[in-house]
Amino acid sequence: MIEVKVDFARCDANGTCAALMPDVFQIAANGLLEQLAETVPDDRDQDLDEVILCCPMGAISRA
Repeated sequence: MIEVKVDFARCDANGTCAALMPDVFQIAANGLLEQLAETVPDDRDQDLDEVILCCPMGAISRA
């Protein structure tokens, strides 16, 4: 399993991560990001890498 880390202080909740991995991230009704899972299976490493690269704030990383 790969541990997913979100720096909520940097996050601007633009929703890119939620669009790419909706089972891991979502934008809540209050407009803030919610992390639905703290880990992802090893076979989703490329999906996570895409989210990390696409986050404009650099708020998502592997822990």
